[in-house]
Amino acid sequence: MEEKTGTFWKSALNHGVIFGIILIIIQLVMWMMNFIPVGIGKGLLTLFISFAIYVIAVMLFIKNYRDKNLGGLIPYGKAFLYGFAVFMIASVIGSIFNYIFLTFIDPEYTQRVIKVTAEWTESFMRSKGVPEEQITMALDKIDSKKIPTALGSSVKSLLASAIMGVIVSLISAAFAKKEEKDPFKEAR
Repeated sequence: MEEKTGTFWKSALNHGVIFGIILIIIQLVMWMMNFIPVGIGKGLLTLFISFAIYVIAVMLFIKNYRDKNLGGLIPYGKAFLYGFAVFMIASVIGSIFNYIFLTFIDPEYTQRVIKVTAEWTESFMRSKGVPEEQITMALDKIDSKKIPTALGSSVKSLLASAIMGVIVSLISAAFAKKEEKDPFKEAR
């Protein structure tokens, strides 16, 4: 079945907006719970859960597009492009929200993250018996870092999302692709 004209971008935009709203809700819930993923355990757990959510969501969006607009078939390349488009639309929405969040909702958020990071670093280093001068050097390095602006943070987030979008879309497309069986391959 051939794709209806214009459905790729219309569908990608709809799914991207839905995914963007989901990402905003997750960010707001984490903020309301005062959850800052600092430290090895929390950081890795947050990364793993986020990555799983991204892959599953993009896979479901690709499958929905495949089944509703393409008659149940989508080659891997098109599935990848669709997933990447959805991810990037959601990322743009998320970056705009991130700018609004850091500018108007909680301008002190980045400073709190830096403070919690410094406290965790000091505690971790002390628990490992690191000499005091090395702890001081590490904390001075954290303190000397320039706090990024809301715009800088949002742009950096968007660039990181492009890399994440490629990885997520490659994986999601592998699960969502469905191609017509080649009758000549079956006969061999």
